[in-house]
Amino acid sequence: MVPTEPGETPMRVLMLNTTPVKVFGGVEQWMVRAAAGLIERGHTVRAMGRPGSRFVSRMRQAHIPTHRSGSGVNYGFFSALHIAWVAQRHGIELAIINYNKELTQVGLARRLSPIRKVVGRSVLPMMDTAPRHRRLYAQHLDGMITPSREVKRVVEEYPWMSNTRVENIPNGLDISRVERAYNQCHGRRTIREQLGLSSDTFVVGAVGRLEKHKGFHHLLAAFGTLAERVNDAALILVGDGSEEVALREQAARLGDIAANINFMGHVSSVDHLMQVFDVLVLPSTTRYETFGQSLIEAMAFYVPVIGSSVGGIPEIINHEENGLLVPPGDEAALAQALLRLAKDGELRRRLARAGRQRVEQYYREETMLDRLESYLTDLLRTP
Repeated sequence: MVPTEPGETPMRVLMLNTTPVKVFGGVEQWMVRAAAGLIERGHTVRAMGRPGSRFVSRMRQAHIPTHRSGSGVNYGFFSALHIAWVAQRHGIELAIINYNKELTQVGLARRLSPIRKVVGRSVLPMMDTAPRHRRLYAQHLDGMITPSREVKRVVEEYPWMSNTRVENIPNGLDISRVERAYNQCHGRRTIREQLGLSSDTFVVGAVGRLEKHKGFHHLLAAFGTLAERVNDAALILVGDGSEEVALREQAARLGDIAANINFMGHVSSVDHLMQVFDVLVLPSTTRYETFGQSLIEAMAFYVPVIGSSVGGIPEIINHEENGLLVPPGDEAALAQALLRLAKDGELRRRLARAGRQRVEQYYREETMLDRLESYLTDLLRTP
């Protein structure tokens, strides 16, 4: 990484995220890595989140100074005063936020502090386009970072975003973590043995929040079909969320196949599990699937991927070239794609090699940080 050039003024940035305490998704991962990367380049970054949240915990693990935020209530006057106090004390000039409610608070705080620019890192207009939020976007949202071209296109269609500078900056990945994971673990076979899996088991993996729009109920159905047609298959679901109970009940209804389904819950790192997977699936059903971080993580580990043809996923997966795409919610198509990979080792190896090459070419963390640093610097130079 290249530090701030001599003569350039380092930025002072606040990462504000009031996500619920048990949520740590793609945006939160991005904020942690972006904050750490900007600090390595000589900038000052502080984080603000709910006490006891996974977001705050991960920020602290990355040695990023953190502050306590409010609960994320719209128009929280005292939360806004606290943001203004933090900004005044540390000279914060730019805030990166995630939720609409954070924009209401920062919109007030910027009047009482040195905060000059506010940037969104999620798909705020898609979440809530109520008139009061439209006014907030027009008045207080100076920039929006989108992880895919499709999200950028949709955001720019909203007339109330006409004064907002929207920039597409795909997520990045520290590829060196792959080698570190290989060195820290004792090999694929050892990890499989620890999980009760044989070396011949065809392992399907999925990583993400267990929420309805992620489509894991479709994956369970497709896996049921797969397990009936191959001798030895297993499914590992990594993550937690509001649909976990329903998904466990659905798995139980598969009878004997349920013994081959492992709910891992939330884990701090998926790197050891990536070495176990024969394929990773992202079966999302919403067109607001902004990126698909688990896809590039799997591809970096030479794991072939299957994704739904929605949102930003087709920008990562070129069908039949570096992965397979299936229509969202089409359980038969997903089962067929899984069956193809289970029976065709050469196809798995070809897709895995191409996937790794795509990550190296387009999704390196250094590239993401270069673009982020340039974008934020230019934004601060704009009156």
